[in-house]
Amino acid sequence: MARFRSPEGVLSLYLTFDPAAGERRDIRAAFVDAIKPLDQLPLSDGQRARLEEEQALVQEFAGSRFALHGRSVILFSCRPRKLWQVFQLQAPVRPLARFAERPAVAQMAAILDEHERYAVALVDKDEARLLSVYLGQAEQRARIADKYPGQTKMGGWAAARYSHHRDAHLHAHVLRVAEALLDELRRQPFDRLLVGGPDEARSAFLHVLPRNLRERVAGSFLAELFLTDEEVVERVRAVEAAALSEAGARLVSDLGNAIGAGGLVALGWGETLQALLEGRVHKLVLAEGITRQGSVCPEGHAAVLQPLPACPFCEGPLTPVDDLAEWAAERAFDTDARVENVRGDGAQSLVAGGDGIGAVLRY
Repeated sequence: MARFRSPEGVLSLYLTFDPAAGERRDIRAAFVDAIKPLDQLPLSDGQRARLEEEQALVQEFAGSRFALHGRSVILFSCRPRKLWQVFQLQAPVRPLARFAERPAVAQMAAILDEHERYAVALVDKDEARLLSVYLGQAEQRARIADKYPGQTKMGGWAAARYSHHRDAHLHAHVLRVAEALLDELRRQPFDRLLVGGPDEARSAFLHVLPRNLRERVAGSFLAELFLTDEEVVERVRAVEAAALSEAGARLVSDLGNAIGAGGLVALGWGETLQALLEGRVHKLVLAEGITRQGSVCPEGHAAVLQPLPACPFCEGPLTPVDDLAEWAAERAFDTDARVENVRGDGAQSLVAGGDGIGAVLRY
């Protein structure tokens, strides 16, 4: 999608629905309201006709063929090139409507980069549930059941022997759960693992995990086996938010330290935009929600914050850009650079030190 181009124009639409505000009652109206501001774009008659064609497609889709089952919708459409992609996510998005030569994919790329796939193992002494959580949605993957021996009134050596029998049963059970989790890792790889359950079963399970599972453990918590999917997602969301905040703060700190040591980094819009134009960016770092207006040379000679009548290099006209963060992300994709969006403390530090943008450079 980042490499898709069409001179006929591509419609990009990001929509978030808030059920608490009643936005699910009139889905078609939400789509119509989202694309209506595009009518104000300065377009030629041909471009206007193309935009109206895309708007009609979206309205027809929202009115008759669409069933909402997520918190947000991302849509890309270009009828002449037969592009029609609709994604529904449980994660919120920043509302956006754009009609341009290429799809607006920076926000989607940020969402995919931020949300790792989590496995959640809820383990009891005789049962276990394995779930996968990705983009705010939980899916049951496996259920394991073993009959755990009950309590006994026996005493002496018999009681000790029976206790050993129960320990052996628990050990065999958690080994089965670990094997099932390994099968899931091979079938659908995940980045992190959360383990929940009563203390004894959870401890026994963590003790038998092989290294390739143990190194993925991101947290352990006391819980009942029968948590709802929503409760599981909330657990993952809290861990995910903390991990993202920590990683972002560390990345921005590394940028600042590298600047002080004369390393290959750029900070601020001027330095970073110039490095993007030169193809020197290895990793673009953006503070979430921060952007600027500016102008760019269609020939790739300049990208500036201030409005200029002409490119200072080729003297050709500059193109106004309302969202330089989106433009920067697109330029990064074009040069095979990674894009990292940071939030929380990391975003605040990047705004303070670099006006919300920076980069790790290739050379």
